[in-house]
Amino acid sequence: MKQNNHNRQNRRFNNRGNRPAQVIYRNTCLDSSGPAGKLHGTPLQLNEKYVALSKDAATANDMILAEQYRQYADHYMRLQNIAIENENALRAVKEAQRTVEETETPTEEVSENVSMPDNATADLSVPVQQMSEQSDSNLVTG
Repeated sequence: MKQNNHNRQNRRFNNRGNRPAQVIYRNTCLDSSGPAGKLHGTPLQLNEKYVALSKDAATANDMILAEQYRQYADHYMRLQNIAIENENALRAVKEAQRTVEETETPTEEVSENVSMPDNATADLSVPVQQMSEQSDSNLVTG
């Protein structure tokens, strides 16, 4: 095998497994390649489609196909429940962030409440460490 083909093959398979897991919400559209062919919709819509197909197959006395459709319907009902849990968790995180933001005090209000001594001046040409030493010495002598 040539070197170029080998490198090309490595690049092609390099991304396998590096994708993040998909988070499913109620409005996430999914593709289903089941016994009924390709179906497209949200988990709830796919569940309803497979339940209807199961009833039709049971009416036609095809119990094996009806059971297969029921298993697909159960799968998509589980995905719907996961989607509801994900939305509730996201809602709880946003609510917790909102309460944290409401309880935090802005830094501008804190700086307004701090009173500086009348004789305090900042010399910007002096390094910060020397400024802190000067302010400490001013506090001790003053």
